[in-house]
Amino acid sequence: MDASRRITLAVGVSMFVDASLYLSVIPLLPDYAERFDLSTLQAGVVIAAYPVSVPLVSIGCIALVPRLGAKRITLASACLMAISTGIFAWAPSVLVLILARFVQGFASGSIWTASMAWVTDNAPSGRRGREAGIVMGMLSAGSVAGPAIGALASWAGQGPAFGLVAVVSVVGVILAAVAPGGRTVAQQSGIGAALVRVARQPATRTALALTTVDLLVFGTVDVLVPLRLGDHGTAVAVIAGALAGGAALGAISGPLAGRAVDRYGPGVVGIAAQSLMILIPVVLMLTPSTPVQLAVLVIGGPLFATIGAAIFPLSSMGADAAGVSHVTATGLMGAVWATGFTVVPVCAGAVAQVASAPTAYLIVLLLCIPSLLLVIRSGLAIGDSVAR
Repeated sequence: MDASRRITLAVGVSMFVDASLYLSVIPLLPDYAERFDLSTLQAGVVIAAYPVSVPLVSIGCIALVPRLGAKRITLASACLMAISTGIFAWAPSVLVLILARFVQGFASGSIWTASMAWVTDNAPSGRRGREAGIVMGMLSAGSVAGPAIGALASWAGQGPAFGLVAVVSVVGVILAAVAPGGRTVAQQSGIGAALVRVARQPATRTALALTTVDLLVFGTVDVLVPLRLGDHGTAVAVIAGALAGGAALGAISGPLAGRAVDRYGPGVVGIAAQSLMILIPVVLMLTPSTPVQLAVLVIGGPLFATIGAAIFPLSSMGADAAGVSHVTATGLMGAVWATGFTVVPVCAGAVAQVASAPTAYLIVLLLCIPSLLLVIRSGLAIGDSVAR
């Protein structure tokens, strides 16, 4: 196995844990709402506690990766994830639950920033889509495990269920420890100026637009759909099964999308996935039946994996064009993603509570349209340049 693939697998396991932790809580929201007497807004806070620290971590990694190395940061993050997950497993109150998720999100920020830069920095330029697709596939596999862990936690308790996740985190520590350090990233001065340069690149703007649609749609779906299903008597196991089915499709579609990115360009793949994703709030705005809402959870898995396979090659293209390190671009992506997933679940929960869920979906749809237009305009140009 070559060095770049060993790095990909080490990061993939960390992504597996990250996804399983994030998604395992979603089918448990009805249980948490009953156990801790949570409102819709408070349920949004439980979701948002995970990414709230990520923007600061993402920007910090831009400065730390050249000094400490992406491998060291990935290794430290895996250790922190294992410890915080152990605390989460036996959280006695909603406050401890939220604080543990906050620490897990702290580790997650460096995984999405430093670890993904570790992958793109060391993958051959013609295989970035494939390596990113493998990582997204492993993330989707974690998404398969996440709902199952949620169902297990509902049946056997949080301790045994999330204790298993902590064990997998230890495996990630071992794989990161034995993976090669890879290419050294040169230190750069003026982080703010570097962020501005990379943000001006068409490839980076396209990646940011894809990220924006992703966080708007799924940040809303992750809160409102499980709560609505729970209110209508849908069992946690059924919600978990829908999420697991979607994640299983994502595990398959991630590597396939990565190959398509290498062949047709990330802009073209991103346009296709985003065009389908923007239909989700349209469907949910019509208050569909329970089977349709479950189908939305299934469809989300492959769409998320496909967009992820396009975002990271796009961000690395933007970094190369701007003459900055890849971690600068992934740090920007991580900060935007985390800010959105912090704000969107809380705002969606608040709008649904004050007005209605269809109103929340309508707002999401309106906010997605500018990003869709930007991706179509810039993505086609990027696809043409790749084809040439």
